[in-house]
Amino acid sequence: MLIREILEESVQKFGEVKAVKWLNRKEVLEKSYSEMMKNVISTRKGLLAEDFAGKHIALIGTSSVEWIESYLGIITGCITAVPLDAALPCEELIDLINRSDSEALFLSPKHRPYLEAFLANCPKLQKVWMLQEEVEDLPSGVYSINELRDMGKSAAEDASCPKAEDIATIIFTSGTTGKSKGVMLTQNNLASNVEAVKISAEPGTAMLSVLPIHHAFCLVMDWLKGFSQGATICINDSLLHMVRNMSIFKPDIMLMVPMMIETIYKRLAAADPEIPEAVLAEKVFGGKLQTIFTGGAHLDPYYIDRFAEYGVQILEGYGMSECSPVISNNTPENHKPGSIGRPLENVEIKFENGEILVKGTSVMKGYYQMPDETAETLKDGWLHTGDKGYMDEDGYLFINGRVKNLIILSNGENVSPEELENKLALNPLVAEVIVTGEENGLTARIYPEQAVVEAKALDTEMIRSQLQEFLDEYNKNQPTYRRITGLVIRKNPFIRSTTKKIRRQDVLFERAFPQSARPTLWEILQKAFFKHALMQNIT
Repeated sequence: MLIREILEESVQKFGEVKAVKWLNRKEVLEKSYSEMMKNVISTRKGLLAEDFAGKHIALIGTSSVEWIESYLGIITGCITAVPLDAALPCEELIDLINRSDSEALFLSPKHRPYLEAFLANCPKLQKVWMLQEEVEDLPSGVYSINELRDMGKSAAEDASCPKAEDIATIIFTSGTTGKSKGVMLTQNNLASNVEAVKISAEPGTAMLSVLPIHHAFCLVMDWLKGFSQGATICINDSLLHMVRNMSIFKPDIMLMVPMMIETIYKRLAAADPEIPEAVLAEKVFGGKLQTIFTGGAHLDPYYIDRFAEYGVQILEGYGMSECSPVISNNTPENHKPGSIGRPLENVEIKFENGEILVKGTSVMKGYYQMPDETAETLKDGWLHTGDKGYMDEDGYLFINGRVKNLIILSNGENVSPEELENKLALNPLVAEVIVTGEENGLTARIYPEQAVVEAKALDTEMIRSQLQEFLDEYNKNQPTYRRITGLVIRKNPFIRSTTKKIRRQDVLFERAFPQSARPTLWEILQKAFFKHALMQNIT
């Protein structure tokens, strides 16, 4: 079964169920599966009439009903979709449009200021459609999405169903270790991943989508998996509004990265202890949230236990874009805190020198126009994940670090910094931490939790004293080679990739951030939860 067949089956089963809900100022708008599918088909037929069959088309924009309808219109025909990170600067987007050989573009109205640069610097770009139904004063070669749909509605011919091994989408990795790579995922890759994730939901189940839509985790597990279940995907318009939107849409299920979960908990922990947990949970989570699926980085089991106290189950999974993306997951029926779940039924796992290797129908075809990088990652059909891990006697998978991040000390001992960082990050005063190996010892580089610093009126010396006291206590229970012997307190957050992972290669270089710099995800979440949830909703 392909994504087109999955979608058509969902429309047959759930035609009148609301597929998407979103906010237009204060009004909640919605669209049923049948209504959405009409736009998907007209987009698909319009692209065929425009002679884009077999070509690549890029999309730039944040989550919107126009974005997802356009994406589905592309991949359900014989065209390859290239979703790009809308947060990237203009010059990087130009590079990715060109490197992906995209010949057309769907563009968010917010990115209209980039339009002239795209047209001038992307020679293969033939047409641009604005992700907006009505738009005025457009230059030559640029049209509204309605013009494409109108062409599709009047076209007699529909695109044929793509083949299983056709490239459905090219998703660029974040490039934390160098030049970003275009992950080629086939129709079968995507469909088999959607089918292999054994999670069920009743038609109309509300899912609030808060992650970037170009990211494989969000695109496949929020949208494609959600649509396969007849779920209602509710669009979060801003991280600053997430708490407000949870109270508006009242989600049953959400996908989050660990940073979000950690931030929410720190805000919950800062609430008045006299407030009953049930009241606190309803104010923050909207009153219906039952399950959070998380992935993208390790989450300490501590948070799983704490969220359970508020009636919310956290289920951790594991994946990467190269695997479409899910490799393993915990489910409501089968789960083990601390693990990343059992491998999906379409996945084989083996270990080579501690590294997790993956084979299966969800594994990518390769990196677009990067044969050397493909050969390095895919060997004899096995994808080398770069993650270190093991499987327990019950078949649950565990990760204990990255192969490339191992710190090798002069005494020959190998230390996985992630294991130490996950423990250090539990301290309320620690917002971000990276452990590095220096001068035959380990150094903790810590960016303090600013909300705690402000609440306790801590000065520089007090911060250092409290952190050193914490490290001294931590070291008491560690073997000599795992003890933290150095402490660096950062004035600024770490540099992060667009998928919000710390860029380790930049850690050793202190960078001064201008005051006007774009706030980090961490800072946005802090502001949102501290001011909105705790001060307005709860107190």
